[in-house]
Amino acid sequence: MDQLSQNSVRDFDVIVIGSGVGGATFADYLTRANKNIKVAIIESGPYRDRSYFNQKEIEMTEIYFNRGAVVSSNMQIGVAAANTVGGSSAVYTGVSFRPPESVLEVWRNEFGLAFLTPDFVNKSLDEIEEELSIHELPESWDNQNNLLFKKGAEALGMDLKRLKINTKGCQQQGFCNLGCTTGAKQGALELQLPSVMERGVELICNAKVNKIGENKVYCSISKAPKGTISSSYEEGEYSFTADYIVVAAGVLNTPAILLRSLSELSISKENIGNYLTLHPAMNLNAVYSEEISNYKGFPKTVYSDHYSKSDHFYLETSFYYPGLTAKNIPGYGSLHSEFMKEYSKMMSILILIHDKAEKHNRISIDKKGNPQVNYILDPKAKESLVKAIQVSTKLFFAAGCTKALIPGSNKNPLVKEDMPLIEKYITTKDLNFSYSPMSSAHPQGGARMGDDPSVSVCDTKGKVYGTKSIYVCDAALFPTSVQVNPYETIMLLAKHIAVNMRNEIANS
Repeated sequence: MDQLSQNSVRDFDVIVIGSGVGGATFADYLTRANKNIKVAIIESGPYRDRSYFNQKEIEMTEIYFNRGAVVSSNMQIGVAAANTVGGSSAVYTGVSFRPPESVLEVWRNEFGLAFLTPDFVNKSLDEIEEELSIHELPESWDNQNNLLFKKGAEALGMDLKRLKINTKGCQQQGFCNLGCTTGAKQGALELQLPSVMERGVELICNAKVNKIGENKVYCSISKAPKGTISSSYEEGEYSFTADYIVVAAGVLNTPAILLRSLSELSISKENIGNYLTLHPAMNLNAVYSEEISNYKGFPKTVYSDHYSKSDHFYLETSFYYPGLTAKNIPGYGSLHSEFMKEYSKMMSILILIHDKAEKHNRISIDKKGNPQVNYILDPKAKESLVKAIQVSTKLFFAAGCTKALIPGSNKNPLVKEDMPLIEKYITTKDLNFSYSPMSSAHPQGGARMGDDPSVSVCDTKGKVYGTKSIYVCDAALFPTSVQVNPYETIMLLAKHIAVNMRNEIANS
């Protein structure tokens, strides 16, 4: 007997692989009208509830795959993805954007996603935003880091907008990326998963999916780590069966699962993992003239899309913990050390680049079947990043900062008197990702949805081409970068896929 089949157990109507935004939202919409559908959610990470999140940076990195950075093969970018029940929605700040209409137009016209009509999108997102309490935070919540961003942007004549956040009863602790201790963040962990579990959906955690076949999932279940909620399953190898299998394991793992399953499925590997976009990010820091409330209060309230159309980047407010801040600041030795001593005076800006979907950027697997990130930033995108660094540096000094350690600068530290020569000091030539790596918290693509199987992995209902029962339901579906934080777009696609499957089950 196949070792992976030795503990075969009861079957389900639908198995969802992954409990993050895509998987939880799919399960929610699937079971709203029919609670009799037998559904299981299989999650590789442990079940950590709000009591687990102790706000200690070093300890909480265990919530993420590879302690917070799955590094690309060229070591130039690290991807942050959560390995916990609720997925990355448990550890993000709650920032919520609707997908830009310009992006949806491309998806409709070039990839055949005709269901994304303005009427469907707006009605669906109106409903989603109401259920998740997505709203703008009041100006009274702007801490000094956000106020300085506003001051600098206004001095430079940049357009400013307020971010929308999915919180209810937030206590402004400022530790959003390490998990919310109060459950204020209305993500999968606090909202959809409790709802679907009340309807009878079974959550199986600490379960790594090794491969899938038509109607079958093979996984290894491990012991629950200390302090987490145990599963009802003992350690061991299991196979589960279902009429439908929905892979929502995140952009790092959804393509990897499909690639590990080629021997079980009659599908082409040609496009699996390809057209990866990462919404590359850099976090910059400068020192203000006095101590400011940077890590206290809500970290993100405003942003600017002033350069989105012309230079393909957003600037958002942000502030991170000491360890991550130290990683983001370039250089080493005494200069770096002296700069970090002024942590309580630091102002911070997050850059997000709109990267293109290119075939060579992809998720592959190594000899052990683990996901590998293969990503090279396009030269045009690098130019956008340098422009964003230049603008951010000007914004720092316009806000009243006194010095800055900046990646891609041939002079460090920079001071206010350097502003007229910023373009001379910060250049494409001087930005070396081996010394100043990028980061990503918004990976997208790798199992793109489209009406043409020659360039897509899934059809317009999310079903993997060449299969009868296998679907994808997460950001891996995105044909291109959505150019904004992807949370609402994932939910939008999950609703579409779930409603179609629900109707198919009802009519079968």
